[in-house]
Amino acid sequence: MPDRHTRGLELLINLTAGTAPFLLRALMGSCRITVQNKALFDDAIRGTPYIGALWHQYVPVYMDLFRRSRFAVMVSRSKDGEIAARVLRRLGIDSIRGSSSRGGKEALQEMIATVRNRHTVAFIADGPRGPARVAKIGAVIAARETGRPIVPLACAVAPAFRARSWDRMVVPWPGSHIVVRFGEPIPVPPDASHEQCELIRRDLQEAITREERVACAAL
Repeated sequence: MPDRHTRGLELLINLTAGTAPFLLRALMGSCRITVQNKALFDDAIRGTPYIGALWHQYVPVYMDLFRRSRFAVMVSRSKDGEIAARVLRRLGIDSIRGSSSRGGKEALQEMIATVRNRHTVAFIADGPRGPARVAKIGAVIAARETGRPIVPLACAVAPAFRARSWDRMVVPWPGSHIVVRFGEPIPVPPDASHEQCELIRRDLQEAITREERVACAAL
């Protein structure tokens, strides 16, 4: 029989997962959202897959943007990841469980298989524990193995609340202006060496930051 702590945790997870999508929808529905290079998003919905890469800092915005898209996002196997996975499911977003510290190899293979089945996937490039705004190599490996490009995703929000968490997570205020930008696709050669993949990882990291500056200028 589950102990009281386990039952309490499960109740908290269910409560959070049940209410968070409605609160997020209400908040985002009050905001003015501009999507730059939206054709890339539309192409993905129509079945032209790619590998998205984004910063953990803007996860609340992307959760709403991707709702009902059937995109797949890698989510950690932690308790926080369990909450996120249940919220994503209620928003119509698939989740693949794993991270660099736990179940990462299996999750990466599942992400690769998902792209090969013509579905777009999104890597939280610096998640789940950071360092903030430092991209990991998973998206590059997925692009090399599938032949599909990486699309850097950037976001800017004003005004916004910024948490004191490791990623300084951004939560829009009601009525905020949000700019989401889809950057130019980054190809990865199928025969790219580890050294080449590392260079592309650095390029990706710089590309997300560069696209973020462009998004900020449009606020």
